[in-house]
Amino acid sequence: MQDFLQLITDLILQGYLGLFIACFIINMIPFLSPSNMVLAGVAALLLPGMSWIAIGIIVAIAATLAKLIHYFVIRGSRIALSDERLASLDSERERVDKWGALALFIAAASPVPDDPLIVYVGLTKYSVSKFLLFYFTGKVAVTLAGAVIGSTVSSYFESMPIVLASIALTALITGILFKRKTEGAESDLLQDLLEEEILDGEEDTDGTTPHNS
Repeated sequence: MQDFLQLITDLILQGYLGLFIACFIINMIPFLSPSNMVLAGVAALLLPGMSWIAIGIIVAIAATLAKLIHYFVIRGSRIALSDERLASLDSERERVDKWGALALFIAAASPVPDDPLIVYVGLTKYSVSKFLLFYFTGKVAVTLAGAVIGSTVSSYFESMPIVLASIALTALITGILFKRKTEGAESDLLQDLLEEEILDGEEDTDGTTPHNS
């Protein structure tokens, strides 16, 4: 953990590009839902000379792009699902179109885990442009809040920002590793679903390949 913590800290200290890479790496880890608000606050503490607005936007962009990759991976996995399961998913599109924007905004702007929702909107082929718009809007709201809090704290405790940032980042990484250890089964949800569908498809079709969508 210490090596990973040092890597993230070193990247953030490199400035805007390093911050983007650090946040992208953390958000690419599936089913861990890192606190991007904390990440933005840590960056503002470590880099008091940077604009808190720029920090919030960069963290939000990194998180959104990472989740967009997750979305496309999930959406592409439809190819392995049976026609029956695809029909069931497609029947959900009207409800997803109606509530997807609000759900994505809330998931992005709150501590609510967003990975299960991303699996759902990916499998139901929710609009990519709407996904980007509403997820980013929710995420930038919370990252700007984190960045302004970090910037404010840094201005009041000029001799302690690095210490505070280290404590916050350590707590964040520890939480990620603990969640990975205790909830690892959740991250296998999609894999189990796909394996089940593939096996069922092989039994039902006597060796023929599953249909694509």
